[in-house]
Amino acid sequence: RKNKKKYFLTNMLIKNKNIRITGLIPFHILIIFISILVILIYFTGCASAKKYTLDFPDYNGYVNDYTDTLSAEWKTKTENLAQAVREETSCEIAVAVIDELGGATIEEYAAGLFAKWGIGKKDKDNGVLLLVALKDKQLRIEVGYGLEAIIPDLRAKDIIDDVITPRFKNSDYDSGVYNGVVAIANIIYEEQDKNLLPYSDNFINQPKREFSDTPAFAALIILATLLPWIVFALIFLISFLRSYIKKHRCPRCKKIALVIKTKILSSPTYESSGRAHVEKFCRKCGYAEKSTITLPILKKSSYSGSGSYGSSFSSGSSSSGSSGSSSSFGGGSSGGGGASGRW
Repeated sequence: RKNKKKYFLTNMLIKNKNIRITGLIPFHILIIFISILVILIYFTGCASAKKYTLDFPDYNGYVNDYTDTLSAEWKTKTENLAQAVREETSCEIAVAVIDELGGATIEEYAAGLFAKWGIGKKDKDNGVLLLVALKDKQLRIEVGYGLEAIIPDLRAKDIIDDVITPRFKNSDYDSGVYNGVVAIANIIYEEQDKNLLPYSDNFINQPKREFSDTPAFAALIILATLLPWIVFALIFLISFLRSYIKKHRCPRCKKIALVIKTKILSSPTYESSGRAHVEKFCRKCGYAEKSTITLPILKKSSYSGSGSYGSSFSSGSSSSGSSGSSSSFGGGSSGGGGASGRW
């Protein structure tokens, strides 16, 4: 029996036979076996993992087509647009059209390429990368730290789904890339109160209905307003029911059928306590109980409080900017914000 603490006991009872087979496995051997099994599983997973080496290309301007898919006219048009965005807003938009991802995910490749190129100003991180992988039929908008507030993931996803991929599905890569850059630029221009740019065609030129203008948003606001009160009411109701059940449960039959009648014999005051006669009667089993209780002395409520509130605000701003015809990026970085898509 003493040795049983050191072993795992395995019993197998064969049906219809009075045979009991007992196997004893030493505890330390079991631990070693499990450890070896875990190590084998780990290294097997590592060995089967897909290995790849990413070789990011160098950039040559804002629009970099390594597949010769974009026409010279549209490439120049998109290049000029990106240059204008940089001169007017200091934000940098880069385009990369590659053949395939080389085994990486679109998110991994975009983050690595963004980091190598350093898109955006170093002190502002205001860069955006539009990456297109033709053979993989994937694309991504990678957003720099400084622009994640005005180009959140959902908005980047809207550009991909509503502007770029519909054109890509028609093999219109020229218009898809250009109008994708237009959509990105318009978000930046809108934030800086600048005139918006038109799309090159009317394929998708209608602004999406904002969620804030839909009935669903109004219903959400109403629900958010009422939800705290609903929760408070539920908590109060549950607390009241639990108190009522506890108070009216019969000690004999345990049914919620106890009737309680209270008669005040003498009311309490601020100087003396009071007395009350309590009668309890169960409508189910006839249980009855009578008692006299003491009512506590009344207490005067007092409130005194003082507080002081203060606030101090300090603000400062500084700005610096430069413009030029150079397409060298400024050393910005990305935190992984953006969106991906397929066509």
